[in-house]
Amino acid sequence: MDEPIKATDEKIEDAEVVGENVMSLLEIQDAINSRLKKLENLKEDMKPHKEMLGSIFANDEDYTDKNEIAKKASKNKSEAKHRILRQPQAAELNQKIEDIKNEGKELQESLSYYLREYQRLTGANEFESEDGELRQIVYIAKLVRKTNLNE
Repeated sequence: MDEPIKATDEKIEDAEVVGENVMSLLEIQDAINSRLKKLENLKEDMKPHKEMLGSIFANDEDYTDKNEIAKKASKNKSEAKHRILRQPQAAELNQKIEDIKNEGKELQESLSYYLREYQRLTGANEFESEDGELRQIVYIAKLVRKTNLNE
């Protein structure tokens, strides 16, 4: 009769562990939701302050004059840049730069995939490169709005 009791005790322990995991998951979800709400509230709290500061700038004649001069200078700079980029040599170099940037993005995405696989298979959070340099595998998580509830 001792054996069934031990088996039952083990099942209870397993249930407690699962319960703890569920509770910690719920706590994490609550913490995420709490932080999201606080971030949204901070953005809303900042809006009137930004509007007031914008009004102060708009009502300062010296600032508005210099801002107009800066806008014109920026427009002139942009026009000059576009004129130069229309030259065949500059256009070719600009295209090469864009191609290299795109290749770099693709390589970064594939590197990220292989690092996730490496970590999944080995359980290691570090990777030693061919030159002997030890590098830590780091992930950056962020939330991106998938649905817009306001529409």
